[in-house]
Amino acid sequence: MKKLAAALALTFAAFSAHAGVELVTNGNFETGNFTGWTKSGNNSLSDIISNNVTSNTTYVWRSGATGSPAVISQTLQTQAGMLYTLSFDVFNTATTGAFFSADFGGNVVANWSNQQYNWTHFTFTDLVGTGTSTLLSFRARNYPSFIRIDNVSVVAGAATSVPEPTS
Repeated sequence: MKKLAAALALTFAAFSAHAGVELVTNGNFETGNFTGWTKSGNNSLSDIISNNVTSNTTYVWRSGATGSPAVISQTLQTQAGMLYTLSFDVFNTATTGAFFSADFGGNVVANWSNQQYNWTHFTFTDLVGTGTSTLLSFRARNYPSFIRIDNVSVVAGAATSVPEPTS
C-alpha cells in the first residue's frame, strides 16, 4: 500500500510540476526572428516585423501569403493526457482574401476566413496532449493585406484523469 501511495504521489507531482509552465519558445517573437518556430507552406510574405499596429510587444508574425497559406509551427514537449491552454492575439483588417487556422495536436482549434479582428485575444482550454510531444501550428494567408499574430502561449493544466487507488 505504501508503494502504491508513493507511486501515486510521484505521478501527481510529475503532472503538478508541469502545470503552469510556458511551453512555447519565442511566443511573442521578441527575438525579432523565427527562433523556436519552423516555417513551411507559402512563405513568400511571412516574416517577423517591428510592430506597426497596436500590441504590447515590439515584434509580431505577419502573413500576407496569397494562394496557399504560410505556416509556422513548434513541437512542444507535452504529456499524454495532460490538459493544456492555448492563447494568442490576432490582428486582421481584410474582409476578403483572408484565412487563418490554429491547430493543436492535429486538431483545428480556430478556423476562420475574411473576419476582421483588432488585436483580439483567443483562449482555448482543455486541449489534450497527444504524447510526449504535440505539434502547434498556425496557418495564415491574406490578400491584399496581412494577418498578424502575437503573444502565443501554451501552458499545462491538469491530467485528464487521476488513477484510482486499488485495495
